[in-house]
Amino acid sequence: MMILSHMDWDAYPIARLDGTKDGVRVLNDMKKHHVNTDFVSTQDGKTPVIVQRNFINKDGVPTHKFESRNNIGRFYLDFKSLTLKQANEVIERIDFVPKVFFFDRVSPAILKLAITFKEKGAVIFFEPSSRGGNVGLFNECVEVSDIVKFSEQRIKDIDQFKYYKDKLFVQTQGAKGLRYRLSGDWKHLEPVANKKVVDTAGAGDWTSAALINNLFKDKVIFKVYNLLELDLETALKEAQKVGAESCSYEGARGMMQQ
Repeated sequence: MMILSHMDWDAYPIARLDGTKDGVRVLNDMKKHHVNTDFVSTQDGKTPVIVQRNFINKDGVPTHKFESRNNIGRFYLDFKSLTLKQANEVIERIDFVPKVFFFDRVSPAILKLAITFKEKGAVIFFEPSSRGGNVGLFNECVEVSDIVKFSEQRIKDIDQFKYYKDKLFVQTQGAKGLRYRLSGDWKHLEPVANKKVVDTAGAGDWTSAALINNLFKDKVIFKVYNLLELDLETALKEAQKVGAESCSYEGARGMMQQ
């Protein structure tokens, strides 16, 4: 969430990269945007690379596709999670309690970090791209989280979350808007229109960052289930606006360059 640094947060990513040119490029990009790299390892990990190709479809609408191969057909390296040993080292070294712990990948080490920071009072924000192959581990990540945000395109089944009463669930629905649930029924928010769409990639990241910023920036941490409905809806609508605005710029973080 380098975007949070752009929003004047102190961002501390916990990552396991490598020493390749791509890893160096990512590390330098973090430093350029004032992201703290104390917990970024470049010794034994991997640096995932995704190529985004923008084009105009047959209906004249800007769209994009992602590729994980380079120009000679070889696959780029995949994500490599922290080990439990590395997670424990982070826990031992970190000398503050994060206000928010955000994660979008599932692994035993990441779950360990989430549980530890939760016990210390942090808000846990989980944004899965899918349930993945380990459903049990996925469910544990949901259980420890305060906010779970996902796209309808990736996770359609919302009934799996119906028994939780102490978490905020947000399902983004692209051009249809979003729906959310705090403790009762799901509620729908209309989309925010943008007549100058250039690139929709990254809109979800901007929405997440803006939601975190709206709810928790310069505020005392509170239990999410104590949120007033009006405050929550206002924060979500403002986050939608930021996500929609980001679509007017090319690249997932294009709006950061302005």
